[in-house]
Amino acid sequence: MKLFEIGVGRYPPALFLKPDSKLLEVLIGMASKRVRHCPLVDNDGKLVGMISVRDLVDFLGGRRFKDIVVGTYSGDIYKALEETDALSLSYKPPFVYMDAGLKDIVETMLYRGVGALAVVNRDGVLVGIISERHIISLFADVETHVKVKEIMTKPFASLTPSDNIRMGLQLMSERRVRRIPLIAGGELQGIVTVKDILGFLASDDVLKALRAGDAQRVYETPLAYIASRPVVTVSPEDDVGVAVKRMKERGIGAVVVVSAEKKPVGILTERDIMTRLPQVKGVETFVDELQQKIYASRVTF
Repeated sequence: MKLFEIGVGRYPPALFLKPDSKLLEVLIGMASKRVRHCPLVDNDGKLVGMISVRDLVDFLGGRRFKDIVVGTYSGDIYKALEETDALSLSYKPPFVYMDAGLKDIVETMLYRGVGALAVVNRDGVLVGIISERHIISLFADVETHVKVKEIMTKPFASLTPSDNIRMGLQLMSERRVRRIPLIAGGELQGIVTVKDILGFLASDDVLKALRAGDAQRVYETPLAYIASRPVVTVSPEDDVGVAVKRMKERGIGAVVVVSAEKKPVGILTERDIMTRLPQVKGVETFVDELQQKIYASRVTF
């Protein structure tokens, strides 16, 4: 089954920019479109690079923050965003052709350890993007015969509601995570995602504050201010298909796993499902089940 036959993915991508676009434009674009990847294309539409939310997080609060924002721009975040070319922060993206098979797509994602692949034609022109969310959504409300506890992440990175934006960015950069549950007194109080943080930083009022040099106040904003509540949860004993259904219904990429006593014991993300479910079931079986689901319902995105 070829990619062009099943229509899985997004064509064209919701966001793509030129290599000389500035990071400020990338930040605003990602926040407004609520996407995690921004392909970069030349004047002929050919794919030349990709920026992910992880790259932006690293720039805004990780190693590149120290090297570029502090080292080159003396901590002036707005100026750094305004003057840094997108291409300088990008990576050479893995891609697939429109006639790639579903197995090739899954194996490329697993081998490269990425959550999205650019889709190009035989001339290298960008035509779309396919992400782990597109693939995992096919398992919504399907019994996988794998329990959440078998593939969830534990222990997991967490902070408290009173911890701030700076700490959230640092933790996301250091631990390479996109979601941080907020826990106080052993109780789940909310969850903050990378999209929440980037959306906050890209808002008009915050950009105005950064432009005025008031980054310290911005970065000291408590995570509780931007957290999502209530948090979508599942039981460790639930089938993975139940978790996927809840993710798809809410348009989210993770659920927190709670015990019978409602205590957080793990987190299940799209990446966990994409990387660990094939290991449990076998890649061939995983792909076969995807194809059966597509044949049965002709799901398109």
